[in-house]
Amino acid sequence: MENNETRQSLLDEIEKLKHTVEQLSNKLHQLSQNSEKDIEQRLAITINNIPLAIINTDRHGYITAANPAFLKVFDMQASDLIDKQNIKFFEPFQNTELQLKIVELIDDKLPFDIELPFPTQGKDTFFRCRGLIISSKVSDGLSFILIIGDVSKRKLTEHELIKALGKAEESDKLKTAFLASMSHEIRTPMNHIIGFTEFLKEPELPENEREEYSQIVYESSHVLLRLIEDIIDIAKIESGQMNINKSVFSVNELVASAFRSFNELRNKQHKSHIRFLIKTPENTGTLYIKTDAMRLQQILSNILDNAFKFTENGSVEIGFSASENNVKFYVKDTGPGIDPDKHELIFKRFRQLDYSSTKKYGGTGLGLSIVKGLLDLLEGEIHLESEPGKGTTFRFTIPGLIVQADRLRINTQTIADKPINWSAYTFLVVEDERTNYNLLMIMLRPTKAKLIWAKDGHEAVELMQTHKDIIDLVLMDIRLPIMNGYDATRMIKKINPAVPVIAQTAYAMDVEVGKAMEAGCNDYVTKPIDRYLLLDKISLHLPAKK
Repeated sequence: MENNETRQSLLDEIEKLKHTVEQLSNKLHQLSQNSEKDIEQRLAITINNIPLAIINTDRHGYITAANPAFLKVFDMQASDLIDKQNIKFFEPFQNTELQLKIVELIDDKLPFDIELPFPTQGKDTFFRCRGLIISSKVSDGLSFILIIGDVSKRKLTEHELIKALGKAEESDKLKTAFLASMSHEIRTPMNHIIGFTEFLKEPELPENEREEYSQIVYESSHVLLRLIEDIIDIAKIESGQMNINKSVFSVNELVASAFRSFNELRNKQHKSHIRFLIKTPENTGTLYIKTDAMRLQQILSNILDNAFKFTENGSVEIGFSASENNVKFYVKDTGPGIDPDKHELIFKRFRQLDYSSTKKYGGTGLGLSIVKGLLDLLEGEIHLESEPGKGTTFRFTIPGLIVQADRLRINTQTIADKPINWSAYTFLVVEDERTNYNLLMIMLRPTKAKLIWAKDGHEAVELMQTHKDIIDLVLMDIRLPIMNGYDATRMIKKINPAVPVIAQTAYAMDVEVGKAMEAGCNDYVTKPIDRYLLLDKISLHLPAKK
């Protein structure tokens, strides 16, 4: 009896324990459900604040949730999507690779991670898209998440880097070709200069050959000088060291000067059969504008050089016209013409080089690149009219303010074209090297001017002090021993402020020219000195004799 009671008591305890365990199990399950729901709610809040576009779908693909970023990217309302739109048929994804991946995700349970472009809000956007499978313990079901991130900036950066790499590789190839051409262009005139100079040393060389060889050396030297100037100019333009110095000058005289130079040059280049024309506006007279005369002259010279180089027959024409405050220039030739797809190309450094034609015509191809760079500095524009077989016309505009227009006739002659008699004048030539002085003496010999030679700046000041009443003009070198040309000019101007000083220097940089003008120089010529330019400069500043 006692055993039965004990047994029953144990069974009752077991039942109580079972009930307790069942209660605990139910509570634990409830806590687990609440905890997972809380996690899912927290996750939903987090997803809503993530800048990535995210949507959740059920096992069939119907959208059950969409965060604000997704709605913003695709410009839609949640009410238009939730439980209404199947992601497999979402309009922006139609006929894209993403649509195929979404179908595979939902139908075949295949996750994906891809990058692709497709249009949104009227623009092309690049997205990284990920499709994930989500299983829920709460619902014991299956759902899918689609995560979309805008990677357009990264893709643009990658594209720019690839593009820059391609340009760098192309530039490297073009530079290599340019250096090969440059080597040829330097060695050719140097070969002429060195070779024919050796022949000129022979005392028994016939006079006609001596004259011919001297001309070859002279022309080759100018080719080499032009090459060096082009290299320096393109370097100054690209480094931002090319300065613009504006002054008032006659457009008519500048164009006439270019015409005279190339009219003489075409005869030397055996192209006298090519007609060379100049056209100026009718009934306008002389136009005076304010811009950089030297750079404008350089632009015209480079375009004319290009025209004569490629024109074998026919004509070359230069001219200008005035419109409001702008002056429009043109150079027209009857050369071979240029393909329209190369019109922009020819103005670019290195890239305009056609090495097959370079071998025939010579040159480095930097001329038009310099033209474009100078026009950019002058805020001008250039246009090209050309077709193969129909010649070429370059038109460019300089926004130079027209300050005066009169009826003065254009001067078509330089001072060198007229008889010169400066026998009544005395020039002080300041030059430390005898060879340079001898060259100036020979250049000035036909003018009959009297010369006084100073070998340094200090001697120049002393001679000026002694002969201030008879010295009419000073030709001043800049790099001098004892006292440089800047200081010597300042002291000479104190002795006689009226005496004109023309700097003749190898310093061709704008900053050095500016220093010479600040020191008191009235004008300057750069070495190697052009004889005709020197005579023109002297004539311009030479005071009239009473």
